[in-house]
Amino acid sequence: MTACASRFEVLASVALALALQAATAQDPGDARMSREAGATLVVFNSRDPDSRSLAEYYAQRRRIPSDQVVALDCPTDEEISRKDFADTIESPLRAMFDLKGWWTLRESSGTASAPEVTGSRIRFVALMRGIPLKIKTTIQPPEPGKPAPPRPNGGDPVGGHDEASVDSELAALGAFQEERFGVVPNPYYRRFTPIMDSVMLAAQLLVTRLDAPTEDTVRRMIDDGIKAEQSGLHGWAYIDRRSIPESGYKDGDEWLQAAAAECWNQGIPVILDNNPAILPAGFPVTDAALYYGWYAWAAEGAMGAPHFRPGAVAVHIHSFSAATLRDPAKHWAAPLLTRGVAATIGNVYEPYLDLTPHLDVFNERLLQGFTFAESAYMSLKVLSWMNTVVGDPLYRPFAATQAGNFDRDSDPGAQPWTALQKELRKSARSGPMQTLYLARFARENPTGLNYEALGLLQSFYDQPREALSSLEAAGAVYRNPAESFRTVVERIRILQTTGNKKAAIQLIDRTLQRAQPPERAQLLEALRNEIEPPPPAPSVGPKKL
Repeated sequence: MTACASRFEVLASVALALALQAATAQDPGDARMSREAGATLVVFNSRDPDSRSLAEYYAQRRRIPSDQVVALDCPTDEEISRKDFADTIESPLRAMFDLKGWWTLRESSGTASAPEVTGSRIRFVALMRGIPLKIKTTIQPPEPGKPAPPRPNGGDPVGGHDEASVDSELAALGAFQEERFGVVPNPYYRRFTPIMDSVMLAAQLLVTRLDAPTEDTVRRMIDDGIKAEQSGLHGWAYIDRRSIPESGYKDGDEWLQAAAAECWNQGIPVILDNNPAILPAGFPVTDAALYYGWYAWAAEGAMGAPHFRPGAVAVHIHSFSAATLRDPAKHWAAPLLTRGVAATIGNVYEPYLDLTPHLDVFNERLLQGFTFAESAYMSLKVLSWMNTVVGDPLYRPFAATQAGNFDRDSDPGAQPWTALQKELRKSARSGPMQTLYLARFARENPTGLNYEALGLLQSFYDQPREALSSLEAAGAVYRNPAESFRTVVERIRILQTTGNKKAAIQLIDRTLQRAQPPERAQLLEALRNEIEPPPPAPSVGPKKL
């Protein structure tokens, strides 16, 4: 080799190294995503051909190593026995972790103690459609007429359960628990550290499932999430509170109130409903990026016909919100996924409110740029319980905007949302002062979106007179009749809340004078009856002499 050639190769090597360094500096997210993909296990059911196909598709889209796509030979039913879970899912997975060296174990010195996981290459697990959803209880109900047998753990209502979701049980795979009753405390709860950097939580697995009523829906969930990461997830946050003051219930409302405040702080406009009932049928749900609500049996009302943005995240707290993922018409999780959502969290059996996802924590972590799996498990107090986390574990809907990168959008329709978000974030956490900044922005950019956001922000900070004016301006500017109608309902609610029933009835009557689709007319009539109940019908019976 000549000196000249040697110098040329050295220069070429230096140039290549500089180019790689520059590429890494330009997009550090690529290195992070590659690292997370290398720590992801994809699990499918060998008895279900669609399960294998989905696993291969997801692994290809996320560039997950092929030797981390594994099959289990397990039942295809959604609900399985505890024995089937142990024999066909839990034990085979533990054996794989041992055989492939995915974790490092330290054997306990005591003969009765379980080994301890001191390191793990796998931090995320994606269960594909076809893997069972839930494990039924082994506790037999009492025979008719006989007293109930004593429950385990002294009858503790939480510790006396051994049913669970498959996801949540596998999240505790490294705990090596022998006792099947009760829960395992989640060491990742309320953390604010990426799981890849949580070296002290080596046994922690973040287990989600890519599951839905159809294979096509699962593929759409995967694709929508990746698309949203590339272009940003933009739209409204619909937050549906109940305004229940009773102890034991108000926690849910407080989570949702905090989630609304954090959305405003992060520049996401919020449509907040404070009424006891769910958002009613006829209320237009358009451009939904986020939805949080509780507590109805099924996805009804306004969520019966919503419009979700690609990549949307939606969670409705209910005891049995994910009792099945196969039926697109039952409960909440399956209908939300069928109607366009990319990710949700649900419960397969009764979880008790405090052991459902704390939506304030989940929302904050998600908006801060954590993955969907990290955000979900940071919001859950316990493992080996009833919660199921449905969606791509690596999905980061807000990573780009959290980093201040608002200009990567390839979708021209996102520009109004990014402009609004940048303006809101300029004055974030300044409380009511945020409304002054947004008012100036709306005057300079008089769109329906900007005026509606302004009115809702003013209402959030208890400025009803200003909110009514802004919402009226929004309704006048909007070209979409559905969006214009929504501002009318929002004005009616403000008038009702402030006690101006006469003005609310007048607004309803004026709106009904214009032709309305049946569902909207019925909503207005229901609002009228709520504000001014009709007199009771006269009793019918024989007249007294």
